[in-house]
Amino acid sequence: MRTKLFIKNSIVILVTKILCYLTEFVARTVLIHTLSMEYVGVTGLFTNILTVLCLSELGFGTVLVYSMYVPIVQNDKEKLLALTNFYRKVYGIVALLMGVIGGAVTPFLPYIIKDCPDLPGLSIFYLLYLANTVLSYTFTSRQSLFLADQKMYITDFYSNLLHIIRTIVQIILLVTLHSFTLYVLIQLPFTLCTNLLLSYKAKKAYSFLNSKKRPTLSPDEKRSIFKNVYAMFYHRIGSTVANSTDNLLISIFLGLTAVSKNSCYTLLVTFFKSVINPLFSSLNSGVGNYYASKTKEETYSLFHLLYFAGFWFYTFCTTSFFLLVNPFISFVWGDAFLFPLPAVLLIAANFFVAGVRMVTVTFKEALGILYQDRYCPVAESLINLILSILLVHFWGISGIFAGTLISMLSTSLWIEVRVLFRYGFQKSPKSFWLKNIKYLSAGVFSFALTFLCCLPFDLPPLALMGTRILLCLTVPNLFFLLIFHRSAEFRNLIYILKDVIRK
Repeated sequence: MRTKLFIKNSIVILVTKILCYLTEFVARTVLIHTLSMEYVGVTGLFTNILTVLCLSELGFGTVLVYSMYVPIVQNDKEKLLALTNFYRKVYGIVALLMGVIGGAVTPFLPYIIKDCPDLPGLSIFYLLYLANTVLSYTFTSRQSLFLADQKMYITDFYSNLLHIIRTIVQIILLVTLHSFTLYVLIQLPFTLCTNLLLSYKAKKAYSFLNSKKRPTLSPDEKRSIFKNVYAMFYHRIGSTVANSTDNLLISIFLGLTAVSKNSCYTLLVTFFKSVINPLFSSLNSGVGNYYASKTKEETYSLFHLLYFAGFWFYTFCTTSFFLLVNPFISFVWGDAFLFPLPAVLLIAANFFVAGVRMVTVTFKEALGILYQDRYCPVAESLINLILSILLVHFWGISGIFAGTLISMLSTSLWIEVRVLFRYGFQKSPKSFWLKNIKYLSAGVFSFALTFLCCLPFDLPPLALMGTRILLCLTVPNLFFLLIFHRSAEFRNLIYILKDVIRK
């Protein structure tokens, strides 16, 4: 049953996410050709500002879903209802805080944007983005049950379907009316409809939500949740600074044109993640349920298997991204949106390091290990901000990306592993790091080999991309197959894949 849910989640989320980002790609292209580069920068900048403000959520969503794993396994409906009611109250407060704090930022927008362009209605655009973010926290409390119950395919299917329809409407508005105001405004009714629809679906799937009872959590249960939220907040700081402050720093130091370029790379990075993240989204609740019903040793073996698979896959994706992204941007949006090769290499490196961490983070969250390394994200954030601000003066855009990379390598990459092994598996991570050296050596060599294979080809853009796609599909994967085909992780992975295909 667990495997079938994993397969269903992965397929539905993967297909709908890819369609989402394909329509987003078309919308970005239409936006560039109907308005200007500055509007692309505005969308990227405001999205990042609001992501930073979303820290007011404190990580309640992750903690609440984790708190539901055991009650779902035990079919404890009263506890689930109490958690859902608690979640609803919390998110009501979060929405209010978001509105107040976000509104207070409005007068400071000209100071956030270097050489602020004279875009009519800049503050109105920001307030519309803010209103959409506030709306996203309404009527969401019941959706957490789908996530904890390994039924993410339900939430993702309907939310992504409405997202696709919304993006198509936005494209039509841009083409016909050239109105950025309507482009942003149309998000609000779609966000509200999505949350109402998913709330209705949850009430149909979990009939106990219709109960008139209002059970509450005990003081000890609330203390446990707040303790984990306290720890999760630090982790949210780290991930937010690492992933969502680049556009802010670029805007402050380099201006909206550089933000526009970065937004194009971010869209493509996000597209790559949309192919990969469904697997990890499906895994999160799957690992939580697995840990609740299996032995610690079985969970430990599962971690090694998934880490190996994730490392291989991220090596392939990083190689493909680095070799394809500039030819693609040049062909679709023009050379004006290109970054120099060192900056692209750093973007790819950040993508890779953040990716190989995902299995570790997934297991930490699924096992509820949030408190023990709570200060690590704060250290990562400080290192990131300080180095990015210093290095941008010497290396420009590459300095900001280098700050992000150094901060991850010096903190979270190894601390998260140490904490997971100590508190989750009660084992030394020494054998893991020895394996990691072998994985990393293979990854670097396969990356370099693929890059060298691509150098001799000087072709028109489409032919060049086609050639590089074939080389990216074959060279790194054949190299990993050659090196690891006799390893225990590879044999177990093939066994599981055969089982998945059979089912």
